[in-house]
Amino acid sequence: MRERLTAAFIVLTVVLLLGAGLVRTYVQRDLVREQVADQLGQQAELVAALVADRQQTGGSVDEDFLETMVGSDDRLVLASGDGTEVVVTGEDYGGETDDDASGDISATAAVDGDDDARVTVSQSPSVVRDVVGRNLGAVAALFLLIAVVAGLAGLVVAAALSAPFQKLAVAAAALGRGRFDLDLPSTRIPEARAIANALRSSALALEDRVHRERAFAEHASHVLRTPLTGIRLELEDLSLRDDLPADAQETVARCLARVEEVAEVATELVEITRRGSLVVGAEVPLSDLSTQLAQRWADRLAARNRALTAAVEGDLALTYTPGPIEHATDLLLADVVRRGKGAVRIVFHGEAAGYLRIHVLCADRTPEADLGGETVDRMSQVRVVVEALGGRVTGDHPADGIDVLLPRR
Repeated sequence: MRERLTAAFIVLTVVLLLGAGLVRTYVQRDLVREQVADQLGQQAELVAALVADRQQTGGSVDEDFLETMVGSDDRLVLASGDGTEVVVTGEDYGGETDDDASGDISATAAVDGDDDARVTVSQSPSVVRDVVGRNLGAVAALFLLIAVVAGLAGLVVAAALSAPFQKLAVAAAALGRGRFDLDLPSTRIPEARAIANALRSSALALEDRVHRERAFAEHASHVLRTPLTGIRLELEDLSLRDDLPADAQETVARCLARVEEVAEVATELVEITRRGSLVVGAEVPLSDLSTQLAQRWADRLAARNRALTAAVEGDLALTYTPGPIEHATDLLLADVVRRGKGAVRIVFHGEAAGYLRIHVLCADRTPEADLGGETVDRMSQVRVVVEALGGRVTGDHPADGIDVLLPRR
């Protein structure tokens, strides 16, 4: 995205510069043409005055005389009253050499004392092109410099514009993994703010769904199992009576079997609710998930010159939604970094029932004097997150060992 924004900024700048350059060229050409015409008008009046003075003194006005007054890139025409013309051109004149010089820039002045005589001085249009294109190299260099500056400015602007969207992409990927603690950008770009609000709403909705499903599972477990347990106990007491007829005992036995079947169904329904996928398609095998988490811990601890050893045990083919586990382990890692010292050991164990057990142990404790008076209790945050997911946390300090048990979600 950044490269496309930079390229678009450069292209837009170059197009605007070219448009402005074309407009300026047309305007400058007209200005130069007017200036050349004014200059030719003054020159024509001067030549007419010199011709009139020559005629008054009795001198001849011929090509030799006119050649002394024609510029190197001019064309001079003296038209007499009898229809004759004397035409002289400069050595650098590049216009029409015949009688038709309609494409030239020209100016005409009357000769004093001879109303029918006219002096016409003209120049080729190439003079205007030469003046306009005289600084073409400098203009091209300026355009190149502006393009480079535009590229640098575009890179800065593109980075500023794309940064919120890149952060939103990371947050969207985290939400797709089932993580609700999204790191959303604070920006004034309306589109980015709209996307951030949508992601925040989705994260809150998914988190609320998890909480409601956990509450439902707990409530269903209590509501279904408690009365079934009471019925089973009553039937068992009834089956132990000696005065109960044989057919009644058979009926009680069948009822106990049916109660056990209903209890098994209730247990299965609760387990299905707890094992349901949090985000469909986001599950990751334990082998891959443990590798990712161990690498994250290793990078964070290596920055503090602390070693990490990791192991994965149990059923490696079990799959888990990575987001909640990443959230819980990130909070736990922050507590290990803050309150623990020395080497760290982390073990991921996929249990047969589908639960994931994470055991963390570090070599030593950080002295209270080195904690800097920080009041954030990250272990409480870990417990809140884990319990919201239907798991539990055992242990209070990483130096004594902490066990996190998470359901298969």
